[in-house]
Amino acid sequence: MTQKKMYPLMDPKVDFAFKQIFAGKKKENRVVLIEFLNTVLELEKENKIYSIEYLNPYTDKEYEEAKQSIMDVKVKTGTGEYIDIEIQIRNIDNYRKRALYYWASMYKEQMSEGEAYEELKKCIVISIINFDLIRENPGYHSKFRVIDPKTGIELMEDLEIHYLELAKIPDEEEIDRLNGLEQWLIFIKEAANEDKRELIQKICKKNEVIRMAEEVLETLSQDEKAREMYLQREKWRLDKISSEKYLRNKALKEGRDEGRDEGRQEEQRKIAINLIAMGMETDQICRATGLSKELIECLRNE
Repeated sequence: MTQKKMYPLMDPKVDFAFKQIFAGKKKENRVVLIEFLNTVLELEKENKIYSIEYLNPYTDKEYEEAKQSIMDVKVKTGTGEYIDIEIQIRNIDNYRKRALYYWASMYKEQMSEGEAYEELKKCIVISIINFDLIRENPGYHSKFRVIDPKTGIELMEDLEIHYLELAKIPDEEEIDRLNGLEQWLIFIKEAANEDKRELIQKICKKNEVIRMAEEVLETLSQDEKAREMYLQREKWRLDKISSEKYLRNKALKEGRDEGRDEGRQEEQRKIAINLIAMGMETDQICRATGLSKELIECLRNE
């Protein structure tokens, strides 16, 4: 009997896999996301999130063309708050403003004609990023609100933006020294890394919900259709990186070539000025420098 081929685990840092884990169609996905949100937002007891409504759930149609996919996870909590979660591997655009724009869009979308401002609910953006963004903070978790820096008075609680920087996660192998959020972020960062399998297994033994997320990832990774979509998304991402790099290098080369041309022309202008001072005829200067008669005559009149 032929043994079925086992594929390596998908990387949760790839937004396709991330959204399948946290916004898939099974009840496990909902449990995983709720626990992750309560950990990030440090919610306990009566303040915890117990129910969510997916506002952009996973659908097969969403991935028919990867470049048009909506890869963030947007939910509404049982108490009416709106939360947008996104994972981003590369630092593109102005990422600080991007998160603020996501927040503004969610806040604005709540309003419909005839409603009052007081009905607006709190909106939270959670950005999981695999690069160093908030250099002012050496820690991996930055949280921003609208606060008067002089008095510490909070204008309102409606705005909250979190940045979780995977690159700053401590390289800690001792499981008892890792807090809940560190366990989650190490899982997201290292689940597909074979060199970190032992640590991931320790985390799964300690954290039942992360173990559930691991099982979701394992099942997803062996699904042929899902794997095809995952690879399609990765191909599009890598093609985009390659295209951006080509255009950037081309622009740099053209800039260097233009600079060299301008430098050569400036040198020839200096030679022409010296030859004019020596009384040489225009035609002779043209042959010596390669400059046009019009330009040489302009130099004569300067």
